[in-house]
Amino acid sequence: MANHNKTSRPDNTRFQNYMAIMAIVPAVLSIMAYEFVDFMLYTFLDSRTEYQPLDGIGILMPMAFMMELFTYFFSKTIIKKVNILTSAMASVAKGNYNIRLDSRRMAPLKEMSDSFNSMAEDLASVETLRKDFINDFSHEFKTPIVSINGFANLLLEENLTEEEKRQYLTIIADESERLSNLAQQTMLMSKLDTQVKINESAIKTFSLSEQIRRCIILLQNDWSSKNINMEIDLDKTNYVGDPTLTEHIWINLLNNAIKFTPENGVIKITLTQNTSGDNPSIIFKITDSGCGMSDEEIAHIFNKYYQADSSHSGKGLGLGLAICNRVVTLCHGSISVESVLDKGTTFTVSLPINNKM
Repeated sequence: MANHNKTSRPDNTRFQNYMAIMAIVPAVLSIMAYEFVDFMLYTFLDSRTEYQPLDGIGILMPMAFMMELFTYFFSKTIIKKVNILTSAMASVAKGNYNIRLDSRRMAPLKEMSDSFNSMAEDLASVETLRKDFINDFSHEFKTPIVSINGFANLLLEENLTEEEKRQYLTIIADESERLSNLAQQTMLMSKLDTQVKINESAIKTFSLSEQIRRCIILLQNDWSSKNINMEIDLDKTNYVGDPTLTEHIWINLLNNAIKFTPENGVIKITLTQNTSGDNPSIIFKITDSGCGMSDEEIAHIFNKYYQADSSHSGKGLGLGLAICNRVVTLCHGSISVESVLDKGTTFTVSLPINNKM
């Protein structure tokens, strides 16, 4: 069991006094009930020749005394466990998320201690993500800001050619766009994290195949500049949902595939419907011929702010796949990944046909 600060132990004497009073009440009521019954028997039964009002007190007072002792020691034990739990919660409030309780020694508060340990683990995980986010966020935002500042200062020099000015302005424009995209992704992830379900007013029937086709065209400059061969096979498919949300899935998965596919590589995209079984679904697959991922990278690929590329050479905050995963979850679907190092990666998205938003 973790060590707690004994100097600031909370005062729970009120609880102990309350338990003692609660033990006295049933004892007094029992005595009153006994006296009442004894009096009624004496009044209405001829066989009772004498009324002894002290009999009830003599019989029930020892019971009340034992009940009081039991309640006192039981409440003392409970208070000790409550103090441990309260002290642990105070430590968490001060930022110590590594504290844990020994549930075996916390009976009868085992469920509460289990819940506390679960909460502490979640908070520790969030704290780790927060620190990772600060590191990645500061790194990703610092780079374009430094570039913008540097090239803006160069533009202030008077001995620049028109070609150099255009080149510097292009870099400033690109880095500004990068900052804007990073900010938008961060805000989107924050919004999705707090969203419990899809807004009903945004749900409508639309062509999923046409939406995916438009996303591919939207990113044409990116994949055509690398001379990537796009093999596309999309069954005509309608879907009931929020088109704004589902678009984030295809854009992020396409961006990810294009990023890791080398020049003259291949990206295969399919959209089919699986109508067999009790849960008919729409299956989207995107396969690239990139560098693939290790098992360790696959285990963390959907975590927020995680980047398999530790060099940070690519653009982004590691939020793209986390956004995909969150949107798919809101759509009551699933997303999975299969990858082989140096051969490529396949992402599979499954969305229910009979979607109940």
